[in-house]
Amino acid sequence: MNDNNNANGAGNHNHEIPRYLLQHAPRPREVSFTLMERQQESMYVVWAAARGRVHQQVYYPGLPFPPYPLPPVWPDDVRAMMVLWVARERRMFEMEMTELEYILGLRARAH
Repeated sequence: MNDNNNANGAGNHNHEIPRYLLQHAPRPREVSFTLMERQQESMYVVWAAARGRVHQQVYYPGLPFPPYPLPPVWPDDVRAMMVLWVARERRMFEMEMTELEYILGLRARAH
């Protein structure tokens, strides 16, 4: 016996993917994560160092850059939270810049 429906002539002859296979699992409405206080403090210290490097790149490109420090070694779950934290902060910055453009009249508001 052949279990392949198309071989038996009973399959989807239009070669369409069934709808139930295209449905995704619902996403959680709220994603929350927590960094330990020490981890969050560390992120702000590293962020300040990154800002200093960017400032030097923009305003003093002729100066030699100090070498990058070795990155901290994080467990996988903490590393995943760091990725989420950085993504959230990047999105917040983009939203702030968009608001600044609206306030300064540099971007038209969508009504």
